[in-house]
Amino acid sequence: MKILTKHSQVGLVLSVTAGAALAVLLFAQSVRTYLYVGRVLVPQEAERMAERQGGALVSAARAAGVLDPRELGPLLERAVTEDSDRVCWIRLLNQDSAVLAQAGTPEGPANVPRRWRELVEKHDTLGRLVATPGRKTWVTMLAFRMPRLQGAERPAWQSAPAASAERASPGDRRAAALVLEVAIRLDAVSGVFSELRQNLVLGAIASLALLAAMVLIGVRTPRYLRGKYLEKELDLARRVQSALLPKAVSVSPHLEFASAAVAADQVGGDFLDIFEVDKGRLSLVLGDVSGKGMSSALLASVVQGAIRSSAGSQHETSCERINRMLCEKTASERFVTLFWAVFDPPTATLRYVNAGHAAPLLLRANSAPGSAPERLDEGGPVLGVLPNAQYQCGRRQIAAGDTLIVYSDGINETEDQKEEPFGDDRVLAIASESSACAPERICEQIMSRVAGFSVPGSPQDDRTLMVVRFLQPQPAMTT
Repeated sequence: MKILTKHSQVGLVLSVTAGAALAVLLFAQSVRTYLYVGRVLVPQEAERMAERQGGALVSAARAAGVLDPRELGPLLERAVTEDSDRVCWIRLLNQDSAVLAQAGTPEGPANVPRRWRELVEKHDTLGRLVATPGRKTWVTMLAFRMPRLQGAERPAWQSAPAASAERASPGDRRAAALVLEVAIRLDAVSGVFSELRQNLVLGAIASLALLAAMVLIGVRTPRYLRGKYLEKELDLARRVQSALLPKAVSVSPHLEFASAAVAADQVGGDFLDIFEVDKGRLSLVLGDVSGKGMSSALLASVVQGAIRSSAGSQHETSCERINRMLCEKTASERFVTLFWAVFDPPTATLRYVNAGHAAPLLLRANSAPGSAPERLDEGGPVLGVLPNAQYQCGRRQIAAGDTLIVYSDGINETEDQKEEPFGDDRVLAIASESSACAPERICEQIMSRVAGFSVPGSPQDDRTLMVVRFLQPQPAMTT
């Protein structure tokens, strides 16, 4: 079965690629906008601050009645002092770069471009970046006109001919414009855009996170889908394994039984079965494969199938054959414990082989109160370890009402928080308390006590339990 169809794979690739491309685009746009803020918007804001300084200076000069730019020094000093956190210096120049007034500490000599008038008329920026000690400064040159009384003669400071005036055409009043150089601290201006920059940084981080998510999705999605597929298959295997458990309603009129199985993983390595074999005899099987999970469940299915295909008579020989098969086909660390009994109703005989399994309990219906149960421990070693192992068959004569309790080591070896095992004695005590009850009740009591005894959470090992009550047999079976 394919995990994804061809169209689904193409759609997944296209989606991840589109997401990654969008993340790269968003990151590039965030970086580009961040740089644009620093290279364009911040200088533009600095120039607007400089223009406001120029306008305020003209207003201050008009209010003070100052008509000579050489007398603007105090006004410039006051402007720099009042706005010292943003303004580094201000100086007033004529178009020949001569300093008429200044405040602050300028960096370098004044230098008005020869094409300054032309640039002003074209509204081109005349700002430049200047590195001052400890900070960066934006220096811009603005056209500055001194206040002039209506009808007044040319001011005395303009009487001396200047090169710029000589280059101007007669009557061109723009030749009289002065140059105001204002230096603005860029770090002060940057604060205006701090929130925007913060959002851009967050956008860049988010786009990188999106890109990382797309890469992770592209790498992990196939594994995730594979995991979901395996999870679905495991769930199906669990349901199949549960469906293979014997149903009490149609096994035999000679016994009644109850069973319970709790896997440590989705599927377990324990298996149990009750089925009819030749001549009306009944096989009672409970086994435990070492380990847990899918590998143990597969091996359990193999062993259960081998048992089903074996004849009921001489099942000790069948155990030897299954043992050799496991030694040849499985790793040395894989082994199986098994209890396999065959009950013959006409003779009321129970023949069994215990291959390294926890010894089942046989509770006699007619036993004296307080007497110990019989332990069915005859057989041989675990299956799958010793290829030449021999197995012997044990025998028990069964009476009506006798109860057989078979369980895997996930029952008696379950530990509590103090690492104390549940033990066979607790199983026996529960069975004795409930001996008059139906097998279903005995099974429920044992499983609930084990669950309450163990550490909360998933069991550490598979727990499997089978309780069999032998009923009134054929006439050959006596009480």
